[in-house]
Amino acid sequence: MNEFGEESIGHETDISAQDWSACRQHLQRTHDAWASICGRVNLYLLIDTRGYQQLDQQLATMHGLRYASLWRETGLQDYPDVAPYLIAFEPESFAESDGSQHQLLRQIWQEAVPLHAVTWIWSPYAFDEIEAHIRRYVIYALPGGRAYYLFFFDNHVLPRLRKVWTTEQSQRFVAPCFQMSYRDRRADEVVWRNDESAYVSHDSYALRLSDAQHSHLLDLGYPDKLALKFRESMGSSLSHLSDVDLHHLVVGQMERARRYGIEEEDALSHYVATGILIASDFDEHPLVQSNLERAGRGDMTIDEALAAVDDETWAAIRARHQFAL
Repeated sequence: MNEFGEESIGHETDISAQDWSACRQHLQRTHDAWASICGRVNLYLLIDTRGYQQLDQQLATMHGLRYASLWRETGLQDYPDVAPYLIAFEPESFAESDGSQHQLLRQIWQEAVPLHAVTWIWSPYAFDEIEAHIRRYVIYALPGGRAYYLFFFDNHVLPRLRKVWTTEQSQRFVAPCFQMSYRDRRADEVVWRNDESAYVSHDSYALRLSDAQHSHLLDLGYPDKLALKFRESMGSSLSHLSDVDLHHLVVGQMERARRYGIEEEDALSHYVATGILIASDFDEHPLVQSNLERAGRGDMTIDEALAAVDDETWAAIRARHQFAL
């Protein structure tokens, strides 16, 4: 159990299980457990279709399937191919059959294995109520009136939001659901259970964040932004690092950089890139450390601090790091 009151339950019995039969049985057991409490429970999938090919076209051809784009009636409605969709699945779709919903559910599960694109939602409420509730979170506003699109359907973003939201905001989001499940960065299933049974529809409710919450949310997403930038710019030199390992390395380098008062974006990027390409502990070399401390006092810039280190020293730092590994 972690700080959110949620649990990560591993790969063998969860929605990320490699065996579809095990996943289907897991869904059936979860359905039956909630149904025994309330009599009826519905399964909804919230899909980030940016990782799926032509899913929007496939949905349009399926007879009787309830689904909706969360970007309907927004400035992004002209991009249905990458829109987030809420899809309702009947309990019969868990059964071993050739039914279209069963096939679609299996397809989404199979394609979701390498992605962080699916949130599994169990709720006693009807589709229209859940869709209206979820759509309120597509945009959030700040006190000054500025508004931003919120990609909460990305499983990388949802955990950040849960760190930023107040307890009341978090509970309001999950209120109409028995539980939500999504994949963490290491692809284990995280189950977010709702401990409060009361839910009141807030028709006029609009998500608002304080300036501090907005800033915190951007800060939490910055390591992913840097990791993507380096993955694109450094190419094959990072091929030995998984996305999880690269993110972990970026976060560690950012923490080290801030010990020297490095906060400005370009300087921070330069520091982190150096840590990735040379050595994660490059700042521990006496010459480098002295220069960084001078930069922290404002005696020189970060670029000057790193440029002042000669090639021989960099080679020695790299060799020492490789030997330690």
